[in-house]
Amino acid sequence: MTWVQPAAGCLTVGPSIVGVKVYLVQRALNLIGHGEQYDAATVAAVRAFQSAHRLPVTGLVDAVTWSALRTGYPFCIDRYTAEPAVPAGATSTARIEAMIAYATARLGTPYMWGGAGPIGFDCSGLVIQALYAGGRVVPGLTTDLHVQASFRDTNYMYASQLLHVPLSQRRRGDLVFYGPDLSHMAIYLGNGQIVEAVRPVIRIASMYADGLSAWPLVVRPFP
Repeated sequence: MTWVQPAAGCLTVGPSIVGVKVYLVQRALNLIGHGEQYDAATVAAVRAFQSAHRLPVTGLVDAVTWSALRTGYPFCIDRYTAEPAVPAGATSTARIEAMIAYATARLGTPYMWGGAGPIGFDCSGLVIQALYAGGRVVPGLTTDLHVQASFRDTNYMYASQLLHVPLSQRRRGDLVFYGPDLSHMAIYLGNGQIVEAVRPVIRIASMYADGLSAWPLVVRPFP
């Protein structure tokens, strides 16, 4: 079992990333409906803000511009890493329950594309942090990589060395992946229910509530 390493974080905010920091920049600039994507409208708004505040006009948000934006959160909010809630020698059952406890404690938390906490999550960001709470790291996958706009960590996790199992053998604590392009994932709770991050908030739902696939694929992080 690989133990958790904190994210490096403190990433400059720009078109290369998505997630919580992009959301906070857009909120500070009163940009609505951009879905945590650092698009051309966001670049233009940042440039205008920088010009009005006599800052270097780059269209990117470094620590100086972040401070001027008064987001209400530290620039290094992207360093957030869930602490393991189990000791190194914990059983698989204890790890599963720690993972599920982390996820269900965040019911009602807003969905943010690319979000990996603490104030918003997307589907895979929630799973990454919940796995951390259970003391599991997917080799090579970090939250710094998760927020990259071009990265698809649902695909990465499914293709990792985690154990694949048939849908008929699913059990509490498994990860379920949906859609032909594995565009969505959730944590299986048992009795046909999942906990998932979807807009607008993290919720508990039927395993088939999203209608993305009649036969979701299943991976077991804690054999």
